[in-house]
Amino acid sequence: MRKVLILVAVAVITGGCFQGNRSEAGPKEALEIYYRHLCKGDFAGAASLCDTLSMAEHIAAFRSAWEEADSSVAAVASDILSEMSLNVTDEIKNGQKRTLFYELTATDGQSKEKVATLRKEEGAWKIEEITDRH
Repeated sequence: MRKVLILVAVAVITGGCFQGNRSEAGPKEALEIYYRHLCKGDFAGAASLCDTLSMAEHIAAFRSAWEEADSSVAAVASDILSEMSLNVTDEIKNGQKRTLFYELTATDGQSKEKVATLRKEEGAWKIEEITDRH
C-alpha cells in the first residue's frame, strides 16, 4: 500500500511539472502580455502579438504619445500603467476567434471597459482589434 501511495505522489508531482509545458497561452494571457509590453514602451513586443495591419494605428497612437512625453512623464506613466489590472468579464468563442470583454482598472479605481478581438494564427493568439466598449 505504501508503494502505491508513493507512486501516486510521484505521478501527481511529475504530471504537475510537465503540465505547464503542454499548455499554451490563451487569448487572455496574450492580451495581458500585450499590455505589459505597452506599459514598458516595448512597441515591437506589443506588435508581435498583433495582426500588424489592423493594429498598426492603435500601436502607433501609443508610441506617439510615449515619444512626445518627456522622460519623467513617461516613467510615471509606465509606473501607473504597470499597476493597472485587467479583468476579463466575458469571452465569446467563434471558431478560431475570441472576443474578450474586459476592464482596465487603475489603482485609484478609475476604469475603462474595452473589447478585444483575437484570432489563432499558427498556434498563437493575435490581437486583431481593440475598441472601447459602448
